[in-house]
Amino acid sequence: MEEAITQLALICKTRGQLGTLRDLLLRHKQNEVIVRLEDRHGAGKIMEKIHNVTGEDKNLLMEQLRSAHAANRATYLDLQNSPSEESRLATEINRLINRGLAIISGFEKSSYTADILSRKSNRAMRSEVLSAEDAEIHLQALDLSDDIEGFRSTCSICCGEEQIMSVALKQLITAEENTTDFALNFPLAAGQSKQNANMISSQCICFQCALLCPRSIYQEDIVATIPTVCYRGPNKKYINHQLALAITAGLATGASGILQLFMTIIERTMETKLWCAKDSEDVEISSRRQVLDWTLRNLLQRCESRENFSETGQWLDHSIPLAGFNQLLRWYELLDLPIVQGRIEALQKAKLMNLVITDIMNGLLREKDGDKLWTYPFLQLIYKSFNAPIVPRNLGGPASVVSADKFWPKLEEALGQWQDVKRFLAGFDHASRRDVTPRLQTITFWALFTQKGHTTPKTFFANVKSREPLAPAVLNPEAIIAIGPIMDVLSSIFCPTPQAGSKAHFPDETVMPPFVSPFGPSVLHCGQPGCGVKFYAEADLQSKPINALAIRARRANHLSEIYGIERNFISQTGLPDPTQAPKAPTSYHNTLHFSTARTWSQLDLERRQAISEGVSGRNEPAIADFVREVCLEICARNRRGDIYSASVEPEIRSILPSFLEALRIASEKMGLEDNTGMSYSHDWQRGNTVLAKVDYELSL
Repeated sequence: MEEAITQLALICKTRGQLGTLRDLLLRHKQNEVIVRLEDRHGAGKIMEKIHNVTGEDKNLLMEQLRSAHAANRATYLDLQNSPSEESRLATEINRLINRGLAIISGFEKSSYTADILSRKSNRAMRSEVLSAEDAEIHLQALDLSDDIEGFRSTCSICCGEEQIMSVALKQLITAEENTTDFALNFPLAAGQSKQNANMISSQCICFQCALLCPRSIYQEDIVATIPTVCYRGPNKKYINHQLALAITAGLATGASGILQLFMTIIERTMETKLWCAKDSEDVEISSRRQVLDWTLRNLLQRCESRENFSETGQWLDHSIPLAGFNQLLRWYELLDLPIVQGRIEALQKAKLMNLVITDIMNGLLREKDGDKLWTYPFLQLIYKSFNAPIVPRNLGGPASVVSADKFWPKLEEALGQWQDVKRFLAGFDHASRRDVTPRLQTITFWALFTQKGHTTPKTFFANVKSREPLAPAVLNPEAIIAIGPIMDVLSSIFCPTPQAGSKAHFPDETVMPPFVSPFGPSVLHCGQPGCGVKFYAEADLQSKPINALAIRARRANHLSEIYGIERNFISQTGLPDPTQAPKAPTSYHNTLHFSTARTWSQLDLERRQAISEGVSGRNEPAIADFVREVCLEICARNRRGDIYSASVEPEIRSILPSFLEALRIASEKMGLEDNTGMSYSHDWQRGNTVLAKVDYELSL
């Protein structure tokens, strides 16, 4: 029948006859006696008198009020349980007609009035508007029989014992905020917002007294009253209607989402409000907490939801926010649900991996002009120390990687000092932390070094599984992983340790070729200690002009031979190749001499003199600052060769004396008034060629 009404309404919509169809349905509405829980025995008048009397008179009125409540309830149940056949038929006809009118209203909304367009989300625009008057219709189906499951206690107004209690919800100006896309998609997180913190009234009276009160006993505006009856059968409809009035400003955005919002609001109230504090010896405070605790457990046990926590579909492409996830974990503990051993722990680990990747993907989305500085907090999750803010330092393979004990404080910094993050991370015990740390480090490595642009975490994990052999084990929180392969991945960006006897292995790695000219080491022979290979033949020097190309070629071959890694380094100039993780450098050297001279050339005279004093042992801070600047130039700006080497800073210090001496000699040769070398100016256009360096070196 409902399908037929829907089809008929659609036909009328296309022909502009919805008004005619409405008139037709209204003409066929039946007169029926609606059974409501209403005051037929003077309970309201008795309540008005109670506030003005004391002593025995008040006790007498309370007894009369309890009797009136019982009589109202008995009358309601009698009428509800003995309807005539005509009444049943009229009720069914009117139910179908009301359904048809709702369908017509839905079709009319598709034209989008200004009121509808002002709503907070698309789903809110499509939602049916509920009114307080509709509560009377739902109230007629409410089951308040003596054997109904519910929470019963003593009412502070009528003093009736074993009364069905109530939860009163106050009028909120910000209720429409609960209809935004965020609130509808993530109700467990939205329920914890400040706007919902004061929704529940501290009033704790029975349901029948609450219905008779236009305002709360504390003179608060009450928009909805929830009875403490079992959330099932006919009671669900009334409770859902009341929650929609209070929480989503009267918009029926979906019972499941609204219920999740309400459950979260209840728990936050129990956690934060002193009037329902835990373990209180005050009877009234204890009663309030019992009412809220029972209501929360009742709803938790009977709340139904799709797998994606919305009204349609199977799965979300995005995860539940951390606040909502924490809420789910607390509810598991509250209900003491039977779960597979280790399942919650695995769920926490999976959520944490998802959380880290979500933050990294957000960073990729916000990245501007290739600036990778935002990755530094995440790189600190993997590597102990750095040559530059985003350039790790190779301390020897696995020794470079952060241990599990040092990892967690850094993780909290990377994810942000939020209360939800702290609460979530506090839920991991020592064993869980040790297990999940290498997993997080590995997926962070893949996200930072192999992911080229923003994508969803779901897509990232799918791509990693198909690309990385270790991914299936790393991403499965219940799988056992071997640390060895993980360390191989994390240290794969570094140069391998040179083997003893290889041409790249030198007795002291911190002693580098000295400066011969202000631009670098000798171009006529290898300046590496213990290696005196010449780059020239006598014929090269005797030719006019000097055969600089031949000298350059021999020099390039030799540098490739002694610094190259496994024949991966083939350079026409002998200079290091650009380094881009996750690929390791192709050679063991870097732009040490060039970067030192370049950084020096940009300093003023005062800084140069301070550095010169530092080399003489009189100004160490000046030396330290200069070394850091050169290291930054080598590792962060030039990014060529082994920028991860732990000996970069010692190497810079080792060549500074020869650099200052080369500047002094060059100043004397040029006849500068200041022959200390401090005023020497580098001519990079003319002086930085192989031919110019050969000529200079031959003139010494």
